[in-house]
Amino acid sequence: GGRAGAWGVGGGGGRPTRGAGGGAAGSRLDLRGAAAPFALGALGVLGLGAANGGYFPSSWGWAAVALAAVLVWALATGAPFRPTGLEAAFLGGLALSTGWVALSSVWGVSSQALDEAGRVVVYLAGVAAALALAHRGRAAALLAGVLAGATAVAGYALATRLFPERIGSFDSVAGYRLASPIGYWNGLGLLCALALLLGLAVVASTGSPLRAALAAAPAPVLASTLSFTFSRGAWLSLGIGLALALALDPRRLRLTATALALGLPAAVGVYAGSRSDALTHQRATIARAAHDGHRLALLLAVLVVAAAALAAGSSLLRRRIVVPATASRVYAAVLLAAALAALAAGLVRLGGPAGAAHRAWHAFSAPPPKTGTDLRKRLFSFSGTGRAELYRAAWADARAHPLVGSGAGSFEAYWLRHRPDGQTVRDAHSLYLETLAEQGAVGLALLTVALAAPLVAAVRVRRRPGVAAAAGAYAAYLAGAAVDWDWELAAVTLAALLTGAALLSAARPDEEREPPPRLRYGALAGALAIAAAGFVFLVGHMLLARASDAARDGRWASAVRDARRAASWLPWSIAPWRQLGEAQLALGDTAAARASFRTALRKDPGDWSLWFDLARASSGPARTAALARAKRLDPGSPEIAELERELAAEGAIAVDGGKP
Repeated sequence: GGRAGAWGVGGGGGRPTRGAGGGAAGSRLDLRGAAAPFALGALGVLGLGAANGGYFPSSWGWAAVALAAVLVWALATGAPFRPTGLEAAFLGGLALSTGWVALSSVWGVSSQALDEAGRVVVYLAGVAAALALAHRGRAAALLAGVLAGATAVAGYALATRLFPERIGSFDSVAGYRLASPIGYWNGLGLLCALALLLGLAVVASTGSPLRAALAAAPAPVLASTLSFTFSRGAWLSLGIGLALALALDPRRLRLTATALALGLPAAVGVYAGSRSDALTHQRATIARAAHDGHRLALLLAVLVVAAAALAAGSSLLRRRIVVPATASRVYAAVLLAAALAALAAGLVRLGGPAGAAHRAWHAFSAPPPKTGTDLRKRLFSFSGTGRAELYRAAWADARAHPLVGSGAGSFEAYWLRHRPDGQTVRDAHSLYLETLAEQGAVGLALLTVALAAPLVAAVRVRRRPGVAAAAGAYAAYLAGAAVDWDWELAAVTLAALLTGAALLSAARPDEEREPPPRLRYGALAGALAIAAAGFVFLVGHMLLARASDAARDGRWASAVRDARRAASWLPWSIAPWRQLGEAQLALGDTAAARASFRTALRKDPGDWSLWFDLARASSGPARTAALARAKRLDPGSPEIAELERELAAEGAIAVDGGKP
């Protein structure tokens, strides 16, 4: 059963889906149809990855429009299908989550909540387009596309380390952990971990040596990129994903052999890179980094060929070697016994479950150790790097608003009011805790329903080759999102959600039922609504970017004009009014600047920086009152303290006990 599988990449197996045809002609049609889901996965991940990982709202507009256009095209021209119950849970959970995020603007901050909803719209459009395109025989093409897009992102990131004199900007002091183009090392590392498991899934599912070689070839590049992010969370997520894959797949012996075929060349590349001080230590010189990087690049080229050859060989061997069921059961028993023995030994050494939990939390809460310039040393620390305080704050916020939360996007304001130190963050560094704090139990339940659906589907069809490894890739993202803000990186999250869509497609019945016309028309209407929302985001943020560029160049009149136009397209947002006030202040029109800042404050009175801006544009008692309001919202702000010192030196305000 290893040649057909769930993905339709090995030929044979099962009845054709409606509209696919049969025999050789049907196979050719399916191969052509696979180009669309492949392109969706590759271009979606690569496009958002190149746009700072899709973190900023400026990328959500064009992404939503493009994905909605793909969805409309798929619904208008493709074979119609009726979503299964799990697919409905996936789509419905995301749709209801989008609506709940937007609705939280009623009791939260409208500007933040509607911006957060814009991000989820991108995810909803991507999942809907994937499910419309990736019929059961095309799910592997979708996974291969995600793998290709992630490999392109990782390849560029690695090139900045191997060819620092030619690609990217070299900074061996502040930012020597690979992050570009996504902008965050942990997010880049998690994307690489997910892609490594997707490569394993495609190799394990195909009977074609060529496809196996193509899927395995990126492994050394992905693993080396992951290693140079120095991301502990990404390595742990990779381990969790691999463990789940082995637990789900009844062909564990074969999966292990396939993993070794991919993992051995990748491990050689990681080890070789770790031996170079110039590539792993801060304060390295560009000449030394380029020298060692060029040598590693040559080695990785050889390892890419080796990984491809080993994968092709393992694909050929799977055709000829039949693993006895007894051997598989014995191997499973050995793995389980080894895991239990390791767990028991660890618990005994740490003083039992309670002692282990106490020591783990103590280590997690501790500040990170001083590692000097050697970035490799951070991999052996269990410190959460300040996450413990973030989690306490999120939990306290959740307890204050248990049912509906404090409103999407509100954690940053809560943290600034209560932070115990000078750490500035926007997110709680945990998708689930932040959702509970901002959207309450209702929001967390909706998100859980959506994210759990692909895992349920994977369990149901775990016997199909490649499904377990793909489920491991999806689980790796879910594990990483538990301890970081990867949900805000649209490229990483879209890669995971497209993987989830492929798992759901693999679980579809062989004979798909056509939906009633009202369902298809409803889906088209939803796609057009997504496109309209994306278009508003696109135009509004294009105008906002033009205003920002004009302000940077000192063209203040143009900045005022574009900011006003952006405000008409983004009526909920404070960003255009903030930009407008800054431009008016630069032009000396303080009265107009005050009016703009007050307009923004009516939309978000809890933004300390707007009160700070209003204080800069005011004088006398009004300035003192605005500055005091800003300080109540962010008592630890160094910007407020600096302005207080300047005004006190001028005699404009009196500072008593730290309060203006």
